[in-house]
Amino acid sequence: KLQEYHSQYQEKSKEYDRLYEEYTRTSQEIQMKRTAIEAFNETIKIFEEQCHTQEQHSKEYIERFRREGNEKEIERIMMNYDKLKSRLGEIHDSKMRLEQDLKKQALDNREIDKKMNSIKPDLIQLRKIRDQHLVWLNHKGVRQKRLNAWLGIKNEDADETYFISEEDENLPHYDEKTWFVEDINRVQAEDLLYGKPDGAFLIRESSKKGCYACSVVADGEVKHCVIYSTARGYGFAEPYNLYSSLKELVLHYQQTSLVQHNDSLNVRLAYPVHA
Repeated sequence: KLQEYHSQYQEKSKEYDRLYEEYTRTSQEIQMKRTAIEAFNETIKIFEEQCHTQEQHSKEYIERFRREGNEKEIERIMMNYDKLKSRLGEIHDSKMRLEQDLKKQALDNREIDKKMNSIKPDLIQLRKIRDQHLVWLNHKGVRQKRLNAWLGIKNEDADETYFISEEDENLPHYDEKTWFVEDINRVQAEDLLYGKPDGAFLIRESSKKGCYACSVVADGEVKHCVIYSTARGYGFAEPYNLYSSLKELVLHYQQTSLVQHNDSLNVRLAYPVHA
């Protein structure tokens, strides 16, 4: 059963990761296209101003050259004006095509986001069931090497172990009072964590409405990151707002580094401030 749930969890994770990569790539492309459309708008503005200026001057010159009987110059002026108008038309067409592409890609991206959101509950449920099986097997005395073999994890790869010991179950992280601190601001959080080892942390309410903040010691300094509270769950960034509670988030990042969300936070939530 454990292997079955772990296999299902891995498959869902791979599907989610694939969608996330696609979502990230298309989001970047959408942003680039929006920037390009802004550039087109600026270019169109410049060309329209040039057309307007040339149109005004052309009338004066054409009248003068007509009086002088200089058809060649009149032809040259008309040709230049037509070229400018033609180029303006091409830019308008290019912008229109880009806007259509952008509209389609934005719709596709929304569909990817919907798929990701539909996978999230399954992913969380499968992880919970798998972890419950691990705890149960651990209580039955199944050794770590055997659990790792069932999960297809090499024993020397300590970082990927899913073994849950009784000590893990007694982690202070399970008691929210050890890490959740009410009514403090950023400066007070820094004072509380001053001099603590890397991985010491607390969770507090953020100055950002409806959000929380994680204050954690990394490389000897207290650093802060926002925890978003959404209808789908808690997390440091989309699409990782997967956790049904702050406790679930804390327990996950007790084992996993925050570096995936912030390059300067290569640290786990190891030591609750009041533990």
